[in-house]
Amino acid sequence: MDDALAGTRVLIAGGDGDAVRELGARLAAGAAHITLAADAEAAAQAAFADGPDVIVALGKAESELRELLDPRDLRSGPPLVGAADLELAADEESLGAVRRLRALLDRAVLERRARDLESALAALTVGRRRDLDSLRVELLRRLALAAEYRDDNTREHTERVAALAARLGQRLGLSELAITHIRDAAPLHDVGKIAIPDSILLKPGRLSAAEFEVVKTHAEAGARVLADADSELLEVAESIARSHHERWDGTGYPDALAGPDIPLVGRLVHVADVFDVLVHERPYKDAFSVEDAAEEISGGAGSQFDPEVVEAFSGLGARVWLAAPGLYGG
Repeated sequence: MDDALAGTRVLIAGGDGDAVRELGARLAAGAAHITLAADAEAAAQAAFADGPDVIVALGKAESELRELLDPRDLRSGPPLVGAADLELAADEESLGAVRRLRALLDRAVLERRARDLESALAALTVGRRRDLDSLRVELLRRLALAAEYRDDNTREHTERVAALAARLGQRLGLSELAITHIRDAAPLHDVGKIAIPDSILLKPGRLSAAEFEVVKTHAEAGARVLADADSELLEVAESIARSHHERWDGTGYPDALAGPDIPLVGRLVHVADVFDVLVHERPYKDAFSVEDAAEEISGGAGSQFDPEVVEAFSGLGARVWLAAPGLYGG
C-alpha cells in the first residue's frame, strides 16, 4: 500500500456513480479520507463546510466548481483538480493516480507559498517606500523650515498654507488621496527660498526689480530640489513649488502659465499662500485683517487667482479660515 495521501481529505465531485466509486477506491488506496458529492453545488457546500485539502472534479463539475468556489480566480480555496489530470497511462501502475495527486498537491502548496511570499515582499516594498517617502518629506520639511525661519516670524506659515490648501481641495471635491498629498506636499512650496540671500529675503521695504528677479528664482529652485524623486507625493510637491506663483491671467512666474494650464495644486496653494502672507506681518508689510485679506482674494478672481478656487475660498468662510487653533488668530 502507498500512503502518499495519508491524512489527506479528498472531496470527489460530479460524474456517474461508477466513475466516482472507482476513483474514490484508487485514492483511498493511498490512505486518503474520501468524501463524495453528487454534483458541483453539493461539492461547493461541502467545501465551505468541511474545508477539504483538495477537490477532485469529474466532467463538467470542474468548470462549475471553479465558477462557484473561485469566480475571480484568486486561488484562495482548496486546490481543484480535474479527474482527467489523474488518468492512468496504459503502462502505469495502479497507484499512479495517488502519486499524481500527491505531486499536484505539493505543487499547489509551493505555488501558494510563493504567492504568500510575493504578497509579503510587496507589502514590505510598499512599507519601505512609504517610510522612504516619509523620510524624504521630513528632511525637505526641515529645509523648508530653515527657509521659513528666515522669512516668517510666526514659524508656522508652511503648515497654515497646507491646512488651508487642503480644505480648499476638499471643498472642490478632490479625492481623499489628493487632499492628503496636498496637505503633505504644500509645506514644501517655498523650499527654494533656502537659496535666496538674507540680504534680499529679509530686506525691509520694497525690493528693487533686480532683487525681485532673484526672489522669483525660488520657484524653480524648489522644483529642482523636489524633482526626479520617484514618489507621487514629491511629484505633487514639485508641481506646487514650481507653479504656486503662476497667475490666472498668465502674468505669473516662472513659466507664465495661464488659466487651467496651471496645475490645480498650484492654484490652491497660491490662494492659501497669499491669504496667509496678507494676514501676517512680514519685514516688508503690516498684517491685514482677515476681512481685508479675504476681500483681496475675492478681488483677484479671474486675474491673479482661479475664480473657482476663490469661490471655494469664499464658501469656506471666516469660521473655517479660523478653525485651526493658532492658525489665523482663532
